[in-house]
Parts: sequence; structure tokens; C-alpha cells
Amino acid sequence: MSLPVFLKKFFWDVPFAALDARTDSYFILERLLEYGDTRAIGWVLQQYSDEKRLEVIKTSPRLSAKTGYFWCYYYHLKKEDLRCLQPPSHRRGREHWNY
Repeated sequence: MSLPVFLKKFFWDVPFAALDARTDSYFILERLLEYGDTRAIGWVLQQYSDEKRLEVIKTSPRLSAKTGYFWCYYYHLKKEDLRCLQPPSHRRGREHWNY
């Protein structure tokens, strides 16, 4: 399923015509949840289930903290459930390398 033309501006770095709403759903959701305007988010809410949106919101490391907190509030999630709100793995548990 192809994407509506009004979403093209959010996919400046990939061949827009090659995107498929079903097979590229994770990438599309990441991009639109992060950068989408009101119209794009409305489209996301109509096209994708809560389950699919939550999969991306909870597991994507590419979402910003601002976006993560917004969706955390929207879905009443704990910040611990969102990967984008966790410290990077290389900073957990140690202050510096022991070399």
C-alpha cells in the first residue's frame, strides 16, 4: 500500500515511491511519530493499530526524549517501558572504562 503524497516531505532521504505502508511500517511510524505534523499523526492514528504504534514507541531508540514523553503521556506508559527514554547501554553501570 503506497503512502499519500502529503507525507512525502517526511521521507526526504529515501525513495518515497518505494515505501510500502505495510512492509515498511516500523520505519514509517518512527519517522512520522518523530517528525509528523497534525495531519501526518492523524493519518498514523487511522492507518495503524495501537499495538503497532506501541511496538515502535516502546522499542525505537531513534525517537527523541520529547517524542517519547509525549507518547508516554498519551498512552499512560511508564518511562521505563520506552527504550528512547533509557540511558545508552554503554553508560549503564559504569562511570568510565577500566582499562
